[in-house]
Amino acid sequence: MCVLTYLPTSNGTPPNGFIFTSNRDESVVRESAIPPRKYKIENRYILFPKDPFGGGTWIGGCDTFTLCLLNGGFEKHIPAPPYRHSRGKVILDFYKYFDVNKFLKNYNFDNIEPFTLVVLSRDNILTINEIRWTGRKIFHKTHGAYTPKIWSSVTLYTPEIIQERERWFDNFLQENPNYSAEDILKFHHFGGKGDVRNDIKMNRENKLKTLSITQFRIDDENFVVEYQDLQKDKNFVYRVFTECIS
Repeated sequence: MCVLTYLPTSNGTPPNGFIFTSNRDESVVRESAIPPRKYKIENRYILFPKDPFGGGTWIGGCDTFTLCLLNGGFEKHIPAPPYRHSRGKVILDFYKYFDVNKFLKNYNFDNIEPFTLVVLSRDNILTINEIRWTGRKIFHKTHGAYTPKIWSSVTLYTPEIIQERERWFDNFLQENPNYSAEDILKFHHFGGKGDVRNDIKMNRENKLKTLSITQFRIDDENFVVEYQDLQKDKNFVYRVFTECIS
C-alpha cells in the first residue's frame, strides 16, 4: 500500500507483460491480511489479498486489469474521519465498472480518504492509468508502458525521500538491465541506504513496518502472484490457469 514498482517484461512494441510489486507498510497491531485467493465480483474472478479489518485490499488483479492503491494524493493530508468507507474498497469497486473511463465518470469519490490508484490495463494494449483523489478533486493521467516506474505513499514519505527512492530505483535498473522477478523482490527487501525508517522495506520503532510484499507477474502466457507475509514468515505462490472470465 505504500511502495509500488512497475516493470515491463517483454521486448514487444508495446510490451505485453509486466511485474507489479507492492510493499504494504502498516501498523504492526493491524490484523494480518488473508493471503490472496480468487473472489467473484460481478461474475468475474479477481485475485487479491484481503484486509480482514476493512474487507478490502491494496492490490488485486485479473488478466485484464491489475490495480494497486497507495495512501494519499499529492501530499500528506490531515485525516478527517468518519469516512464513507475504507480506501481498501476502491479496488473492489473498480471491478464493478471494469473500465477506467466509466469508473472515473460514475464512481462516488466523496468522503473517501485521499489515495493514489494505479491501474494497469491489458484490455487492448498495455497502459498505465494513474488516478489521484485529493479529497476534493480527481486527477487522471496515463503513462506509457515502456518505462519502469516507482510510486511511494505521500502520507509516509517526504518529497525528498520519495525522490531518493526514485534514485535507488534508477540505480537498480542500471545494475540490473535484464531484471527478473527475483531481482525486483530483492530490491523490495533490500533497496535503500541502511536507514531502516525510510528504506524500501521499512521499520519505525517496530510500530510501523513493512508487513507483506505482493508481486503480480502477468503476460500473455502467465499469471503468477507471489505473496510474502513478513509477519508470519510465510510465502505463497499462485499460478492461475483460469483467467478472469465472465
